[in-house]
Amino acid sequence: MVAALLSFSMWYYVDRVWAPPVDVHFSDLYPRWYGARELLLHGSDPYGPTVTRGIQVWSYGRPVNPTDPREPKDEDRFAYPVYMAFLLAPTVHFRFEIVQRIFSVLLPLLAFAAVPLWLLMLGWRPSRPILGALLLLSFTSFPVLESIYVQQPVLLAAALLAGACAALSRGHLRFAGALLALATIKPQLCALLVLWLMVWAFSDWRCRRTFAWGFGITMILLAGGSEILVPGWIGEFSEAIQAYQRYTGNASILTLWFGKIGGEIAAAVIPAAVMFLAARLRHRPAESPEFHYVLCSILATTLVIIPTIYPTGQVVLLPAQLLLLRDFQKIWRLGSALRLAYFAVASLIAWPWVSSLVFMFTAWVRPVSELRKLWIVPVSSIPLIPFSTLLLFGLMVAHCSKPAPLRKQEFPFPDDSEPIGTARR
Repeated sequence: MVAALLSFSMWYYVDRVWAPPVDVHFSDLYPRWYGARELLLHGSDPYGPTVTRGIQVWSYGRPVNPTDPREPKDEDRFAYPVYMAFLLAPTVHFRFEIVQRIFSVLLPLLAFAAVPLWLLMLGWRPSRPILGALLLLSFTSFPVLESIYVQQPVLLAAALLAGACAALSRGHLRFAGALLALATIKPQLCALLVLWLMVWAFSDWRCRRTFAWGFGITMILLAGGSEILVPGWIGEFSEAIQAYQRYTGNASILTLWFGKIGGEIAAAVIPAAVMFLAARLRHRPAESPEFHYVLCSILATTLVIIPTIYPTGQVVLLPAQLLLLRDFQKIWRLGSALRLAYFAVASLIAWPWVSSLVFMFTAWVRPVSELRKLWIVPVSSIPLIPFSTLLLFGLMVAHCSKPAPLRKQEFPFPDDSEPIGTARR
């Protein structure tokens, strides 16, 4: 009941306070769908000026002049790998209004499906009331609701990523590798995780090689098919990503806090430190708690270093948050530093729900127009969540990677009082 109340309050905040007016013509899905449609039906380059112009006419009613400072900042281009079109291929024959209706159902289903998949990876089987609360709160987190509202394909990538990790924990390595390759439709969310999982696979090649083969073969098929359709697409995709960073003015969380130079230094040091700690645990099996801690650390590191502060990517923090709930007692016993970090992360995660509940009750006595002036309050903690989560899981990985202390029973004869032959026996 508490979860339902908090979930409803978050929906109320997103729908009545945060959301822009309904007459705004906007969808994160349209540029990807239109690029896929023009490529598959007419053979047009999705990164080319003709497709870009068509996207902008739908979004703004006219092409955008990037040199005019009065124009919108977002130029609305196709900035995904070409093989995104393969996943959208079943929809290219429909009108976009129908595609929107399909994804208005599909994206919430993917958001729901990700929860049991992550629980399967973690090996956690909560009771039905707990599972119901987890489903409600996960579905109504602000990153998920925003992604549903703007129809952001990150929910598709997150579901594929969850499926890959669940398959990995169940021993279906080849299938896990294939799903991970499909999840690279959002390469910025997967690159560091792919690097780590390749290190993990090569650390026990005989047992884990099928994971690397599944990923490699699927990536060859995706990239090769893309090259056949759009020769030289990798260079065009790289240019599209650079242009996206330029016209949106996006920056990483580290740049926001430490400035351009400090952020670049931190973006190089933090992944190196996390990978160094993770390398000590590379032999752990996929179902082990240490593997889960490393995976959550990698995902949190990704969100800290990628050059965007949009919260939609934080849907991949769901396994970390589930793990924190599952291992609450265990983490609480690991020392004051971890307890303090745990309390800080839990407070930051809970803040959007608590403040949205206050907003909902306040709306009974104050007009919603006044609340819109304070829209940033419930989401003010969101930029802090990835970095605080990274610190917490970094401490946990460091704790797990310490050499285990030698137990007293391993030395039954600590002095020379026992005969050597007896000690050997």
